[in-house]
Amino acid sequence: MDPVVSVLIVAGVALLLALLCFVAFIKSRRQREDAELAPRVQARVVDTQPVPPTQSTEPVPSAQPTEPEPMRRFQVVSSKDIKQCLFVILDWPGLDTNRRLARLLKEYNAHYDAKLGVYTIRDPLAGYKLTIANSSPPGTLPPIHDGDDQPTVAGVSILIHFISKRSVARNPETLIQITQAIADIGGHILDAERNAVSVEEFEALRQQAQRMAR
Repeated sequence: MDPVVSVLIVAGVALLLALLCFVAFIKSRRQREDAELAPRVQARVVDTQPVPPTQSTEPVPSAQPTEPEPMRRFQVVSSKDIKQCLFVILDWPGLDTNRRLARLLKEYNAHYDAKLGVYTIRDPLAGYKLTIANSSPPGTLPPIHDGDDQPTVAGVSILIHFISKRSVARNPETLIQITQAIADIGGHILDAERNAVSVEEFEALRQQAQRMAR
């Protein structure tokens, strides 16, 4: 074989091997770069995923409405020992209502305090004292038990004295009976802020007392 031809064949083979090696090197480099890039791309995808809100394992307390205490409707007054107050305003005050009111106070053994100008009713079983005063300032009542020549009473305020507030809450019957009996003369009942008091609200007082007695 011609030496020149032999040299050309060897050179061509060497060049072909060099090209194959170069191609193999390029492929391996790309695979290595793809392998390094894959975790970064995956990390970016994870970062863009919305994070679900964490669910608290603590129980959510259920909102329970507090039951209003019926006696709070009647609370007012500046005096230290008077805690509650109701009013009965007479619709047609006159001689007849004076007589009927005097008769009612006698039935409840009311005592007239001439110095203060009020009637007081004590109920040992209930554990509190009621003061019946005039609904109009200065609050003094005439001694209507003395006869018909007394000034007309247009309405009364019923003040509750007690050592323990719970005594009224547990035994509201005396307060309810007297208040409603005066209203039966011909009048309407108001709370301490001069808002009307319904029969249902007195019934709520009774139901509260029953719950407390259990």
